[in-house]
Amino acid sequence: MRLAAGILIGALSVGALQSVGALQDDWKPMTLTLLDQPADSSVAAELVLTPSPGAIDIVVGIDNPCQAKIRATYQYRGAVVKIRLLGPPASRRCAGHRPEAYSASVTKLKPKRYQVIVYTADEKDRWRPWKAGVADVP
Repeated sequence: MRLAAGILIGALSVGALQSVGALQDDWKPMTLTLLDQPADSSVAAELVLTPSPGAIDIVVGIDNPCQAKIRATYQYRGAVVKIRLLGPPASRRCAGHRPEAYSASVTKLKPKRYQVIVYTADEKDRWRPWKAGVADVP
């Protein structure tokens, strides 16, 4: 009886860990639109959040001297929206300076205050917070 209870508790613990891992890996693709020209240099250097009912419109500026293809994934839990930028090289050792601005939207949000965090990979492929902001969704 004790052995069966121990096996059941062990199986439940493993199942709980797997479901926590599944929640952490639930990243959805995010559609990024390259803006023709950043409105000004502050947009190219910042994160701009524009809330609307049920959504946050996001503009993020990056320096992309290597002309890498930029993609993104996102997830939101509670009041935190996390965005991973995929593609900008971590070392950024390419010649030149090329500011680019991308826009995206996160929809189906409930009315409340959200923290938006943008992550990029470092040289060891670890995700590091890069830019962050707060938006109140009406």
